[in-house]
Amino acid sequence: MAIEDIGLVGINVRMWRHLAVLYPTPGSSWRKFAFVLPVTAMNLMQFVYLLRMWGDLPAFILNMFFFSAIFNALMRTWLVIIKRGQFEEFLDQLATLFHSILDSTDEWGRGILRRAEREARNLAILNLSASFLDIVGALVSPLFREERAHPFGVALPGVSMTSSPVYEVIYLAQLPTPLLLSMMYMPFVSLFAGLAIFGKAMLQILVHRLGQIGGAEQSEEERLQRLASCIAYHTQVMRYVWELNKLVANIVAVEAIIFGSIICSLLFCLNIITSPTQVISIVMYILTMLYVLFTYYNRANEICLENNRVAEAVYNVPWYEAGTRFRKTLLIFLMQTQHPMEIRVGNVYPMTLAMFQSLLNASYSYFTMLRGVTGK
Repeated sequence: MAIEDIGLVGINVRMWRHLAVLYPTPGSSWRKFAFVLPVTAMNLMQFVYLLRMWGDLPAFILNMFFFSAIFNALMRTWLVIIKRGQFEEFLDQLATLFHSILDSTDEWGRGILRRAEREARNLAILNLSASFLDIVGALVSPLFREERAHPFGVALPGVSMTSSPVYEVIYLAQLPTPLLLSMMYMPFVSLFAGLAIFGKAMLQILVHRLGQIGGAEQSEEERLQRLASCIAYHTQVMRYVWELNKLVANIVAVEAIIFGSIICSLLFCLNIITSPTQVISIVMYILTMLYVLFTYYNRANEICLENNRVAEAVYNVPWYEAGTRFRKTLLIFLMQTQHPMEIRVGNVYPMTLAMFQSLLNASYSYFTMLRGVTGK
């Protein structure tokens, strides 16, 4: 079974393989540059446009949101391109663990795996669909304005972007953005969620296996073998989560700063605009940021919660029925499960819902401070 056939990551990996972001071949390597470079050029033109909009605060904030969102999408994609070897190696590790469960005799574990695949696949489809529709909304919104404007404000030095035929050419050039930006922005979010869902599934399987240790029908040797198998499996899961953290820790730290700043700025913008269309747009953008952040932190939080259940399952193993060797081994394993298994923001703060709440509190605090300073 190829990596694209694994429902946990299949949709995202299939897109990235087609675009040569992952698994490029000599004949397809050009695709990643054809995919990324036009969006990079548009992002630079957005930056020039921001410099022109410095005096108009609402317009500056709105266009700063678009600039930051596209910059973030580019940052994710370039990260995968630059760290392609590490991502491909990690996906190979996922495939090995996936097939070890799929080929086992544990029917309960295979059921957990199938449910995890469905959940990750549905989430990827939802993310792509929502992103596509969101960008389509941004694409058509200039049609309802009295003045000429592009969906994503861009500028070039010495060029009037609202004069014909420049305006029409730029507008037509931005028509593919719903497809391009959706394929650039959401696969990373969906991939992260799929990888975290698999980590949670492996921990659920471990809890189930621990619950099968014990009983009068099991000999001492069989109990030891089952326990040793669980310890080895737990080590594999720990390595998996550690490798995942190494891949994403820095990017989620940068995104926490970007998203927190954007949410603060958009909340402030709501206080100074009067256009109903812009109000609706800003609310949609805020909800989009919150959704992406919640997806990250909720999926990472589930790994932490499931790891706590592993420690409880180890504690509930009927050690009093076993011999001294089993008890000592179980005690060492119990101590090992006390170590947190988590993804950390910048390798500092754990990605939990408590951290998500703290990030929102910080964004709102900066918003109230900004509103108080400006008197808006």
